[in-house]
Amino acid sequence: MSNTTSRENWGSKIGFILSVSGSAIGLGNIWRFPFITGMNGGAAFCLIYLLCVMLVGLPIMICEFAIGRAAQKGPVSAFATLFPGKSLLARYIAWLTLAYALILAGTGSHGLGVVFLVVALILFKWGFKATGAIALAAALIILTYYSVIGGWIIEYVRLAFFGKFSELTTIEQAKGQFDNFLNTPWRVILFHLVFLGIASAMLWSGIKDGIERWSKVLMPMLLILLLVVIARSVTLDGAEKGLRFLFVPDFSKLNSGSVIAALGHSFYSLSLGMAISITYGSYQKKTDNLFSSALWVILLDTGAALLAGLAIFPAVFAMGMEPNQGTGLIFQILPATFNQIPLGWLWAGLFFIMLTIAAMTSAASLIECGITFLLDHTKLKRKPAILLTYVVIGAGGILSCVSVRDWSRLEWIHTALCKAFGDGAYGGNWLDFLDGITNNWMITTAGLLTALFAAWVWTTRKATEELQQGAEKIAHVNIFQWLAGLSDTAPYSKSIQGIGITPCSAWAFAIRFISPIAILLIILSALGVFA
Repeated sequence: MSNTTSRENWGSKIGFILSVSGSAIGLGNIWRFPFITGMNGGAAFCLIYLLCVMLVGLPIMICEFAIGRAAQKGPVSAFATLFPGKSLLARYIAWLTLAYALILAGTGSHGLGVVFLVVALILFKWGFKATGAIALAAALIILTYYSVIGGWIIEYVRLAFFGKFSELTTIEQAKGQFDNFLNTPWRVILFHLVFLGIASAMLWSGIKDGIERWSKVLMPMLLILLLVVIARSVTLDGAEKGLRFLFVPDFSKLNSGSVIAALGHSFYSLSLGMAISITYGSYQKKTDNLFSSALWVILLDTGAALLAGLAIFPAVFAMGMEPNQGTGLIFQILPATFNQIPLGWLWAGLFFIMLTIAAMTSAASLIECGITFLLDHTKLKRKPAILLTYVVIGAGGILSCVSVRDWSRLEWIHTALCKAFGDGAYGGNWLDFLDGITNNWMITTAGLLTALFAAWVWTTRKATEELQQGAEKIAHVNIFQWLAGLSDTAPYSKSIQGIGITPCSAWAFAIRFISPIAILLIILSALGVFA
């Protein structure tokens, strides 16, 4: 039975924007974006990423906001509320999925074949109603290992301010320090639970007095710290090499894999397909302009990603390091880099505090997805729902804590995955495996189904009716006419009415064609079609 209390709303538009931005500006921007940019050539990759954000990320984010606000429900209930019947499109997708499952089974990929068979059966049974469940499951699975990485960051704040980085003179020593921490499971578990506890506490007082109030404090603090670290980074001798790497494109370093990586990261960075935007959208007022809200979130998110690159790459190049170090860039390369800078302990501490804030706001958003589900579908009140979510996620994260180096402590899971999916299909540890299935499969599948649902089932006509509420002044403005300076000229506005592109028509076209095709490319890449 659902909780029948009236639904809470955001206190202000700026509070909503900062809260959603906080969910997006997390490890995806300050940890993942720099290392994935470093591995894909720098500035040219940034341009492709920005294009993907505008053509794919922005339409999907608007779509998720609209679904959440129209339904006034969390992701699991939202799709059924907007379209309670059975969709013929869902059955077509289910048949295609079933056919592919049989092909996989026939070619020896039995484990993957079973996965696609289960997906097909779910689509036959629940159709697009399963979309929200997939997104919610992705959010909670991501949270189990995201909080583990958040715990690493808290530990690195401690190491920085206790002078532990002063002992590091080489990258090998920095790697050794990181390995020593990961090989001490009780420390990893402790900091995982501490991080998760702080993020959960942010939600204790609800949406308006909890996450919104914290976001209004933490997001400006994050920006200030980021600017402080940038000021130190760009003034180092040799920093211009890092600036050139980040802002002067070399398209010869791009390949098809870089484009797919940019598409995939646009999803990860904006927290799409994770139930967050639908959940937060369900608390929005009908008077809020969804177009401008989404655009502000996109600008803040991509701006933070570029600023993170500006904080990291000049320092990395100034110290003679290589930018293509992968996931170790933050925890293994930067500590050694900061140690070579005067007052390095201070700059390292500020950097990891900044990273803690970014991770904390994102984790709180993921936790809220679980809380909203419990509030919508059980008799639980907010505080017991927070405690239950903390216990479940905390316990689930322990698997990532104990196996973060390799599979030696979870060999039975490792053996089962090898038998089901073949050697190498499971990643280097449990955390890698979860990251792979959520980012390569779950959030992209949820995103694809969300776009198809809004475009062809709920229909763009009904969706734009929702988008118009709160955006009456811009929803059907002729963009060409506006750019030409003719929007306020009566004769022209009447004669050109309906000709050209409006925000609503541009969104509808993107969500019908551009976004689904782009997401499908990500899924096909994960299947190895472009290998």
